[in-house]
Amino acid sequence: MSFIQEVVEPKDMLVKLIREGNRINFEECSENLADHFFNFSVTAHSIRDWCIKFQDLQPQKKQLHQQWDKEPFLVTAKDIANSVKHFGISFYTPQLKNSEIQASSTVEFCVGEDISEKLQKAVGDTDFRESESKEKPSYLVSFEDGTQITLNDYVIKTVNYWLTYFEEHSIPKDPAINATHIYVNRPFWNKFT
Repeated sequence: MSFIQEVVEPKDMLVKLIREGNRINFEECSENLADHFFNFSVTAHSIRDWCIKFQDLQPQKKQLHQQWDKEPFLVTAKDIANSVKHFGISFYTPQLKNSEIQASSTVEFCVGEDISEKLQKAVGDTDFRESESKEKPSYLVSFEDGTQITLNDYVIKTVNYWLTYFEEHSIPKDPAINATHIYVNRPFWNKFT
């Protein structure tokens, strides 16, 4: 049971995860970005427990965590959340090696723009992409096995995973939420901010 009235069902945590992803995407201050990265990770990791309790799957909890630990972005959430919450990880061996702040160039999408057209231009036209790009802080997450994931990929893949999980397991969610709202639909973000 949650003691925050606005966060009482898994769908509330999913919306919170999307809001945190939005904060990451639009943040320009590195200190605030670190806060949002941590908050996103704690929320992403916490959704595991919300789904287990909502679906009454406590007997399968260990197997579910083993399954989720095969997804690199869910491992990122787990290791970031636990390392910061507990000032390190001592109960298991983390798969993450580190995360480093870096600069990232992004093309922003605004209300009223033709998102599909601008996205096509940004992907296919180097001159357009460079003229529209804005530099902002980001992170690169490295795993012990040498693989890496960017903060933006981490956020998108994590949100998409949970969206798919909710759909596949018939966990109720706001019908307005779908993958197309990640990073491209500011009115949607504002609705939940």
